[in-house]
Amino acid sequence: MSFFQIRKETRLSKQAVLTLVNHTIFQFGNSLSLIFINLYLWRLTESLLVNGLFNVTAIMAQAVTTLLIGSLAKRKGHLVMYRYGIFLTAAFYLCVIATRESMVEYFIWFALIRGMAQSTYWLSYFTLAHEVSNNENRHRYLGWNQALMGVANLIGPAAAGYVISFQDGLLGYTIVFTFAFVMFILATIGSFQIKKEESHHTQYYMKLLPLILKREKRFGYALVGWFLLGFPQGIMMYVPPILLFVIFPNESFIGTINALFLSLSILASYVIARFGRLDQTRTYLFVSAVGMLLAASFLFWEISIWTVLLFMSIYSLFRPLQANTYGVYYFTWLDRIPLKTHFRVETVVLREAIINGGRGLGVIIFMLFAKELNPTTVPLVLSFVLVLQLGVPYLIKK
Repeated sequence: MSFFQIRKETRLSKQAVLTLVNHTIFQFGNSLSLIFINLYLWRLTESLLVNGLFNVTAIMAQAVTTLLIGSLAKRKGHLVMYRYGIFLTAAFYLCVIATRESMVEYFIWFALIRGMAQSTYWLSYFTLAHEVSNNENRHRYLGWNQALMGVANLIGPAAAGYVISFQDGLLGYTIVFTFAFVMFILATIGSFQIKKEESHHTQYYMKLLPLILKREKRFGYALVGWFLLGFPQGIMMYVPPILLFVIFPNESFIGTINALFLSLSILASYVIARFGRLDQTRTYLFVSAVGMLLAASFLFWEISIWTVLLFMSIYSLFRPLQANTYGVYYFTWLDRIPLKTHFRVETVVLREAIINGGRGLGVIIFMLFAKELNPTTVPLVLSFVLVLQLGVPYLIKK
């Protein structure tokens, strides 16, 4: 078989392709603004505490909302909730545009709205991702998912940084947030092209979780794995862009250098999509954990433009390997646990709630031990949460 030839059973369906395209549109709008929301708050306050509180509030709101809306998603259908998620995200940015600099006075409320929007979208999207793929092509689907997200995240911040740097004051931020709002409207329209999978099973089975865990203890270990994976993710959502901005205060540079990091993630994602194997799950997770920990070691020398670039470049290569591998492994549990696909929404609710709990706790740890961008505490905290990743492979069922 040639390098570019794809086996029939691993090819993606039309619905899978439509889902990926619409998710890319959504992610492009997200990427235009996600990094710069944190820089916007930094420009307004120059407070790492405010940024930390904004992120931990949004993350915990996402976790709690996911638990609260799980039953609703099962009854109404995840495609309906998917559209609500895009709409709420659009509403969030519309509020940012309307309030401008006054946003900082209500940043906790903005964080709550963002958390609710993110929970509604991601709960539905991960359910869709399982629905439109199967065990034969799921590595391929999630690999393309990572790659297309990478492309969106590559172009978005670079374009946004360019726009912001050529505008006076904070006007550029308003322009970028407006364009992001337009992308979310397009994603809402595009979501109507995705067909709903008919299901007569609308009962919410979360109350059966203790029985499932008693029967399949390894499924409980898989949930613990999501918690551990969340620790560094919460910190990485906002600390690296601020680190780079403090060292080199230019939004265009931040957007451009982010394109470099995402280029590396796209390359890694393509390799995973092409060659990823389910039977190598433990190996992939161990290699990715070691790689990310190695990346953090450069920060112990000093926090400078070069060490931060090295850290982010190596991290960007290994992060997709971890995310894609664990996502594929977790989805295989739907073929083994009682109720199987009838427990699909519940498994995504558990995943989103638990990983966001880990993200939130990671941010809290960072806020407690690295209140400022201290060259000693920052690498120590990052290394601590990355050391925890070495435990993830041991949670995997052989």
